[in-house]
Amino acid sequence: MFERFSRHARVAVVLAQEEARELQCDEIRPEHLLVGVLQSAGRDLGALLAGHGLTAEAVRAGLGAVATPEDETFERDADALRSIGIDLHAVRDSVSRSFGADAWDGALQRSGRRRRRRGHIPFTKPAKKALELALREALAHKDSVIESEHVLLGILRGADDHTLSLITEYVDVARLRADIIGLLESAA
Repeated sequence: MFERFSRHARVAVVLAQEEARELQCDEIRPEHLLVGVLQSAGRDLGALLAGHGLTAEAVRAGLGAVATPEDETFERDADALRSIGIDLHAVRDSVSRSFGADAWDGALQRSGRRRRRRGHIPFTKPAKKALELALREALAHKDSVIESEHVLLGILRGADDHTLSLITEYVDVARLRADIIGLLESAA
């Protein structure tokens, strides 16, 4: 299917992988695809999205709200240490007060717990679904090439609540979908 992607759409997928890697995620999620599309959008799509206030920087700011496996590990560690009388939250707060709020970031990177993943990063099922829906959108519009617009339409159709919340903070999904379809039709 990847051979049917336009240059912009291919770049979007590559940028999604880079975004996931940068955020130290083990999988590419729909929100990473969204950032990839926002970064690689051509002139017309980029202008349309920026007009709605939907930018890569804006979406990235909302990505921090996603719980990571490291957060779950921290809570499990905190529970285990609490059973022997150590309050890990208090220790973490004390270190943050003494050495700054970002002191833990360096410690986690040095310990290897947040080491950047190399090589291929797999897609989650929802991200795969978004790409499959992008193909369906292209076929529905009788397009032989999957454009970034189709990828974005696929994301909108298959989005989970978190990805939708990143979008609806700036624009109504139905309106965005209609605007993207209008853009595709005007290009045809």
